[in-house]
Amino acid sequence: MFTNYKPALLCIAAACLGSASAWAQPAASCPNPIPIALTTPLSSGIALLGIQAKLGVEHAIEEINAAGGSGGKPFKLSIEDATATGPNALNTLNRLMEDKPVVLFSSMISPHIFTQNEAIRKGETPVLVAGTNAQLMKQANPWMTRLHVHDGQLADAVPRYVVQTLKKSKPAIIAVADDYGLGASKGLQAAFEKLGVKPVAVESYGLNDKDMTAQLTKIKNAGADMILLWGRPGDVAIVLKQRKSLGIEIPVIGNPSTVAATTVANLTAEEADGAYGIGGMLPQVSTDPKALAFAKQVLDRSKVPPDNFAVGYRDAMHMVKTVIDKVGCDRTRIRDGLRAIKDWQGLMISYTADAEGELAHTMGIYRNKGKVTEQIGVIKAAGY
Repeated sequence: MFTNYKPALLCIAAACLGSASAWAQPAASCPNPIPIALTTPLSSGIALLGIQAKLGVEHAIEEINAAGGSGGKPFKLSIEDATATGPNALNTLNRLMEDKPVVLFSSMISPHIFTQNEAIRKGETPVLVAGTNAQLMKQANPWMTRLHVHDGQLADAVPRYVVQTLKKSKPAIIAVADDYGLGASKGLQAAFEKLGVKPVAVESYGLNDKDMTAQLTKIKNAGADMILLWGRPGDVAIVLKQRKSLGIEIPVIGNPSTVAATTVANLTAEEADGAYGIGGMLPQVSTDPKALAFAKQVLDRSKVPPDNFAVGYRDAMHMVKTVIDKVGCDRTRIRDGLRAIKDWQGLMISYTADAEGELAHTMGIYRNKGKVTEQIGVIKAAGY
């Protein structure tokens, strides 16, 4: 019996062509190469933070382009140094906007992003940020999306972990006396109040203070069973040193500065040991082979160990590629696509956009074992 396969083969060919056409159609709206921009501090005292954004985006673009880009079109990254000041951050953003990138990345420096807010709104280009001030996304700027967990999530998560997991009921708070530290202290106190726990002591110290023994002694005398320490690596190291020298054995938990490499490097194994930290995802202390490979690749290339921000920017660039594959390079559609992200799996965590444009809702839990930091778990933001 003779069977005519020609119509069937034609149908299959047409279907294949239609599928290929559908895949290529979004990319057809894109320039070649596809322009991406980044403004971040690459000089001044905050360059060690700013470079993490560069490391993450560059690594992602190399991976994406090696795999064929989007619809066969590569991505091209333009970078401007925002330095340390708000005016410079604004000027670099405006210069990059003139080149009409389809997506722009700004930094993790919250004052810079507050300064850039109106220019981002008027520029009508999707902008991904990593500043951790909890109020950034309260500005209702539809063109801005945050790729990293923020201080409000952290201030809520740490007390929950202290009370519900560590079973502590007499916490004490000590924080640096600036907007960052005092704002966190208020958030921590409010979170403890929701849990029905009142801190036995609330202390602070000046940004340039070198002696925190009086505050630590008050905390000890108050009968605290946990110290919540909020500061930056330099002053956090001083507190941990003086805690040990005073013979205070009360455990410490805090923001990522308690486990940061720059903090631990300035401590003995005894001073660092046992301190907890909660924050963004650190690839070099993960047990996941993919995260460890990323950390090694970045370190080998740049001689700079990648941190939680590098992971966030790396993931966000891959996320941008996913959205462009679906919707092309129309900026409004990219913006809407980013704000519709749900259960998108990154290198170490998954991302889901909420109504305010927050993408990240998972934090790592870390503990120092001597001078070695280990990840011991994760904690989700409330509601996730």
